[in-house]
Amino acid sequence: MKKYIDNLTRYEEDHIMARMREEAKRDHLPIMRESLASLMDLIVRSTKPEKILEIGTCIGYSSLVMHRAMNGRGQIVTIELDYDLSCRAREYFKIAGAANDIFIYNGDASEILGYMEGQFDIIFMDGPKGQYLNYLDHCLRLLKPGGLLICDDVLFYGMVANDKIVNKKKITIVREMKKFLEIISNHPQMNTVIIPLGDGVSISYKKEDKAEI
Repeated sequence: MKKYIDNLTRYEEDHIMARMREEAKRDHLPIMRESLASLMDLIVRSTKPEKILEIGTCIGYSSLVMHRAMNGRGQIVTIELDYDLSCRAREYFKIAGAANDIFIYNGDASEILGYMEGQFDIIFMDGPKGQYLNYLDHCLRLLKPGGLLICDDVLFYGMVANDKIVNKKKITIVREMKKFLEIISNHPQMNTVIIPLGDGVSISYKKEDKAEI
């Protein structure tokens, strides 16, 4: 079913994005699937965020998907641990004319999130899967009421939903991801849905203070 949905959900890439996808394929880099790019494009265009935080930049494909959907309305802050990947992302941001709208931090997201301030309309989490739970408190602090926390690959190759196929080398990551999904699905501050698109996407809405509604 997932393969059928992914095949139907196409994203119209520009020439820069097509080049990035070819580079990612050549270098075996995990960039955003077309089906998720299509979903993110829809979400960003419909919610019209002014500030987006991304955890996990890679070469910047997902950043440009969101930037394109923002249509010049706001800014993106993105975090990437790997120095080489962050440099490649910066180059693509320049080529795409997005360098003034996308600010990239190079370093450990756990440390960077700890000293970040401000409020974001959308937080897109696509960093190390075993760290999602460690990022959650920071994300809740930085996400504005009424904002969306969107997390990719939450089913982790299907292992999270099926104990029988867990790779022994991935047991710790799968265990942490199950904890993460359990927490966001039952968190008093959030309403969460999990969509079987690609390798699983969770979308969490941060509830607004009743006094502000």
